[in-house]
Amino acid sequence: MRDNYSEFKSNVKAVLCILSSDDDPPYFEFKGLFQDVPRQMATKDLVLRKYDLPRDKMYLYFNSVLNLVCGLLGKMRVRPWLLSEELKGDLYVGVDTRPGKVATFTLINSIGDYISEARRAIRGSKMEKDVMRNTIIQLIMENSRILPRARPIHLVVHRDGDVYPSEEQGLEEAISSLRQRKLEVALTLVSIRESTPYRIFKCDNDDLAPCPSGVFVKLSRRMGLLASVGWPLIKQGLARPLLLEVIRNDRPGYDLQDIVREVYHLSFLHWEGIVKKLKIPITIKYADEYAVFAEKEIDIIGPPL
Repeated sequence: MRDNYSEFKSNVKAVLCILSSDDDPPYFEFKGLFQDVPRQMATKDLVLRKYDLPRDKMYLYFNSVLNLVCGLLGKMRVRPWLLSEELKGDLYVGVDTRPGKVATFTLINSIGDYISEARRAIRGSKMEKDVMRNTIIQLIMENSRILPRARPIHLVVHRDGDVYPSEEQGLEEAISSLRQRKLEVALTLVSIRESTPYRIFKCDNDDLAPCPSGVFVKLSRRMGLLASVGWPLIKQGLARPLLLEVIRNDRPGYDLQDIVREVYHLSFLHWEGIVKKLKIPITIKYADEYAVFAEKEIDIIGPPL
């Protein structure tokens, strides 16, 4: 296979691999072999599903095929959908860490398009300031073509989990360094926690019911809960809301409600699932998915779908 791929590599535009199962050992081997081109993995169960399902359940097969095609198109820089209205920020960076292994960063623009990614090795659960500083500078300078002209850049950073002082200091140093390069940056730093003890109920005639998707509860001027999924997407049980905390906000006229609204909008942009809805925004989702490959030092092209 390696010899055939090397021979015809210049003519290969994309690769679709059919595996025996989700945990098939060649999964990461194929990811590494075809890392220079868009590639998508599927299992034989998806192929055989067409012949196993009754006619009234055939929509499950078609949905699976749609998800597969959307994921492959997304990697080929064809976006099945984007936001209809621009977000208020210019650049959105998602940050995730695998403690003791790797920190991953993804870059999204104001219409929800996936732009770039970066990874750095780390020793603990938090990043040292130089890791945050250098990576943010790299992402911005490598994508200077999409920066606004004649006004400050509004950079929104979504950190999965806690934000550590060293990370805040690294961001401050990145802003100072960019200022020396004649680039002014207004920073909004948001901590997004998935695991919380909170639940949101809907009170209906003295009965408690699951809340609909999109409900927001303001806890303070800088903190709130977002039910990014809920009824009718979840028909049983209660979804755990996201806990959003604004750590820093330099942008006048950009408040907690704007931040929550944009996090919710970005949770609709997972191109691998046309009939699915994410709990977290793609800034963090793609950073988390990218970490799986970054741990194994596999570089990818396009979003980690």
